[in-house]
Amino acid sequence: MNKAVLTSADLIVSPFQFESITELSVVREMNEHVRFSISGIVAEDKLDRYVEQEEENSEIEVKIRNGEQREINLFHGVVTKLTIDAHRNVRRMTIEAQSSTMLMDISKESRSYQNTSRSYHQLIQNIAEQYAGADVVDNGTNRGSIGSLVVQYKETDWQFIKRLASHFHAPLVPVASQSGVKIFVGIPDLGEPYKLDEFNYSIIKNLKEYMQKTAGEGQQLHEDQIISYEVTSGTLLELCQPVTFHKRKLYVYRATTAIENGLVMNRYELRDKQGMGCRTIYPYELAGASLFGKVSAISKDKVQLKLDIDHGESDGSIWFPYSTVYSSPDGSGWYCMPEVGDEIRLYFPNEHEKDAFAASSVDAESADTTKRSDPSVKSIGTKHGKQIVFQPGAIEIIGNGQLMMRLTDDGGIEIKSDKKITLDAKEDIDISGGTNVVIQGVEGVNLIQQGANLTIADQVNLMGTRVNLS
Repeated sequence: MNKAVLTSADLIVSPFQFESITELSVVREMNEHVRFSISGIVAEDKLDRYVEQEEENSEIEVKIRNGEQREINLFHGVVTKLTIDAHRNVRRMTIEAQSSTMLMDISKESRSYQNTSRSYHQLIQNIAEQYAGADVVDNGTNRGSIGSLVVQYKETDWQFIKRLASHFHAPLVPVASQSGVKIFVGIPDLGEPYKLDEFNYSIIKNLKEYMQKTAGEGQQLHEDQIISYEVTSGTLLELCQPVTFHKRKLYVYRATTAIENGLVMNRYELRDKQGMGCRTIYPYELAGASLFGKVSAISKDKVQLKLDIDHGESDGSIWFPYSTVYSSPDGSGWYCMPEVGDEIRLYFPNEHEKDAFAASSVDAESADTTKRSDPSVKSIGTKHGKQIVFQPGAIEIIGNGQLMMRLTDDGGIEIKSDKKITLDAKEDIDISGGTNVVIQGVEGVNLIQQGANLTIADQVNLMGTRVNLS
């Protein structure tokens, strides 16, 4: 921190050189990238070089000298825009930049995390370490495990880890005084509070925010903890740095640095630590979405899935309930599970990933296209060759080979089998016909009742203790 009076002449900008700096803006707030802009007059002979040297991920570093000629890091980030205006031989250059955390906020990704024993800290760390110079200090998640399915759905890595941290009402605090992606999760420990002696200030009490955090989310807050003090000071303070102000320990909730009348001034919004927590963020875009995947295991009425968005790199397996046409607590209903390897959908009925369930199988391309060529024919089949086919004029129950039972509207009932057919009943079996009953056997026909039998095989044989012919 610095108590000396700082001016625009104390600013050191690298790799750029300004003849004079006229405007400066540094905005630091939680859950947002640090935003930076600077404007000033530059020499004409440097304009072309500045424009040509700027490329993707070009960095800018700004330091400020204090009264003891010691340099303090004010900003280090990535240039996002460079503008040069020429007016009456005066060249004015404006540079806009953001903290390196913005590199995490470029491309949107989709992937799932099914290892429920993995901690939030590990997950955030694994995502951040993909970026150069990344460093994450976790003060907010208490090393708790994710406990259930977590899905990054059409979110940038920044949006995703911000949502993860919000499960604990912990904000992301970007650091823009060093190179690389530097993040605090939750309120960092920045040492003893700095005594801030400023007599001019404003007090703001945001009652809407208080109601949203207490009634809406159940955060344990008192109205006084949501009060903000707005203070202007020449002292440079870090975001979330503790201060003593009016005999209260407060924290820097938001900070803006700008040039006012040639002086580098800072406007701070101070708050109680309990009032620094953020609201829970939900993936509302996930509600109503379906993710495709293949069944990897089945148990009773649940399945495990390897989702397509993971590209075969699933880190765990959660058992998802499989939806059915009808089910009841007593076990009655429709039970028809997919097979291992089948492609099905994981459906999200709302914004809570834990409520996801597996839904109907997807109509994959079949080796036998005739089975799905006529919309008027409905069928249920298994990979073992068993089928029930509903045709416009018939119902067929088909087994392997030549096993079939057909019920037709105009032909009655037909049973075919290349094997034995057995009728067995504890009570009577009645066979009756309106005209004829035909029983035909190629090799013979046997009728047996205990000790009596009738055998027809080229000739008719009757056997019994007593035979009556009339």
